[in-house]
Amino acid sequence: MSLSVSKNIFQSDRVKIDALFEQLHRAYATHNADGIVSAYTRDAVIYDLAPPLFHRGLDTKTLEQWLATWDGPLGMDMQDFDITIDENLAVATALSKMHGTQRGEHQEIWLRTTWALRKIHGQWLISHDHASVPFYMDGSYRAATDLTP
Repeated sequence: MSLSVSKNIFQSDRVKIDALFEQLHRAYATHNADGIVSAYTRDAVIYDLAPPLFHRGLDTKTLEQWLATWDGPLGMDMQDFDITIDENLAVATALSKMHGTQRGEHQEIWLRTTWALRKIHGQWLISHDHASVPFYMDGSYRAATDLTP
């Protein structure tokens, strides 16, 4: 992991943000929809892989239904995690690997991920989440889900 921190005073914020992402990692692995939702602001802007183009906030019931399609732990690993922290705003980026067994088939996909976080009453929460995969620009517009770092 690389680290971009404006001043040493933001080290405690870095620890809190790292803990938030660890919470998310555990929540995905254990299919804990409430644990995922609690990491986000209620009105977070979500640019997700699944339609629609965007939505605000996370819906626990929809998330539970999606998590139920995975057999066993759902891995959400990050590579090249980078974070820049300012007083009440942080931006994080990573290449993220989502992997596990879904409906009996092994799945693995690398995503480009960006998060904006806000510190609200001393607590860091995700207020913007953008996940994407590139697509082939050869006229097929096929998602490039076969790419790896």
